[in-house]
Amino acid sequence: MGCCDGLSKCFLITFGIFFLLFGGACIGGGIFVILYKNDILILARSATEGAVDSVDTPSLLESAAYVLIATGAFVVFISFVGCCGACLKSKCLLRIYVVVIGLMLLLEIAAVVLVIVYKDKLETYAKDNLSTMLNDNYIGPYSTSNAISLAFDLAQIVFKCCGVVNQTEYASINTWNTTYAYDSGGGVYVTATATIPVTCCQFNNEDAFPDDMTTFLNSMVDNQCPVTQAGAHTTGCYDALKDEFNKYFSILIGIASGIAGLQVFGFLSACCLMKEDEKREEVI
Repeated sequence: MGCCDGLSKCFLITFGIFFLLFGGACIGGGIFVILYKNDILILARSATEGAVDSVDTPSLLESAAYVLIATGAFVVFISFVGCCGACLKSKCLLRIYVVVIGLMLLLEIAAVVLVIVYKDKLETYAKDNLSTMLNDNYIGPYSTSNAISLAFDLAQIVFKCCGVVNQTEYASINTWNTTYAYDSGGGVYVTATATIPVTCCQFNNEDAFPDDMTTFLNSMVDNQCPVTQAGAHTTGCYDALKDEFNKYFSILIGIASGIAGLQVFGFLSACCLMKEDEKREEVI
């Protein structure tokens, strides 16, 4: 057995076992979500009163779980093929492994090129799509009957933003609940028309959301903010999310590069094993 042969076999087996475990974890995680989705929703409570299980989100969780299971199954399959191909030195299995990994690498390269070439168009599309979702689905404040509406409220609190582009978008949305009552002093409540959702305003105790809504709402810096927009967040959620993503972009690039590097080594190792096997057949 040559040096290349031995190292290639060792790498393929190690690489395969690692990703077999990873794929198994994905499958297990997906099955767990499907079986215990209601418990997960309760633990992730984010409604004013009650649990998130009143929000119509199980289908979203289930879809994510099935994607996770499918991904895990594919990873397990290709890892198993690579391990068996290396252990048995099966040309057929190694060829399947090389073809699949090669296609994956080509798709990943194509995806990177497309993102670079169409970056601006993709950003415009994403922003326009989010604006359409906001316009068609926002019915807040804190509405638990629409998962997308609730997601925008959560985003506006967590990322200190308002709307997709900015707070002016809410002036053109006529489907959301604009009725707002605030204490004008001495316990006298005034009912007014809100121009922005309360989630666009500043709070001194954001950590109270969503477990203690009374404390959270009472910590609003200016209780007339939803009407006057005094102290409201002016940054759009798209830019806020983009800035948050950029904080971890280098980490994501590092992880993606590491996985791509392992795929390249796996591809070359399988090719090396097939080449060594062909040399042995020629000698025989």
